[in-house]
Amino acid sequence: MTVAQHTQYSHNGNIVHTIKTDLAAISIANIDAKSVKDSPYFGVNGTFFNGPELTGIAMQGGSAVRPGGTRTGQACGTSTKRGTMFCYNGGSAVATGVVDYYNEANLNNIKWAIGGYSLFPNVSYPSDTQYYDAIHGHDSSADCSKTKAGSQNAFRFGPKSKNNRTAIGWDGSKIWLAAFASENAWGVRQFMKDRGCNTAIMLDGGGSTQMGYAIVRNGNPSAASFDPSGENRKVYTMVRVSALDWT
Repeated sequence: MTVAQHTQYSHNGNIVHTIKTDLAAISIANIDAKSVKDSPYFGVNGTFFNGPELTGIAMQGGSAVRPGGTRTGQACGTSTKRGTMFCYNGGSAVATGVVDYYNEANLNNIKWAIGGYSLFPNVSYPSDTQYYDAIHGHDSSADCSKTKAGSQNAFRFGPKSKNNRTAIGWDGSKIWLAAFASENAWGVRQFMKDRGCNTAIMLDGGGSTQMGYAIVRNGNPSAASFDPSGENRKVYTMVRVSALDWT
């Protein structure tokens, strides 16, 4: 039986909501023009989008859940590769890769894939400078002249600034979903490492960061949500949690 657990943390003085769940409970869902709160699902917002078209990878069962979901969106018209999490071997294994098209990962029997940009929790960095180097995250988000073909071009999302953030990680036995009220990518990386995740990526953030979860009172689960921006933004895709039980 699949189980999920919601927990609220404080990290660097700000609220973080998490869902810890079994791998079998996770899927990537199309929710059309809805917010997480207005969708019928538990989970977090998914990948990047531009209107109804996706600009990040969002695959389920070998097919994109929405148009654009087979590849990473270009940054300022420049070919870009970003951190993507894959569930493969029919749903028994998890890996991340830095790819443009989802099939560049060369993994067998991919069950689902979701794109964002890399946190690299398994890499040892002397400081945040080297991490931001790795994701090409230092420059001004408005300066298209700084894009580099084949890099993650993460600077376009302002990873060094404090903002609402969403992440997904794998600790070797459980999936962790996290929604942050205010954090930069380095702080998100540290939080996911502290949860034991050896692989993790950031998903869409800012006003897109949202989580739907269940609170158990007197043995009965009831729906709740976390939307730190208060926008109730339409996000089009979700990392869905369909656990049979909540604790």
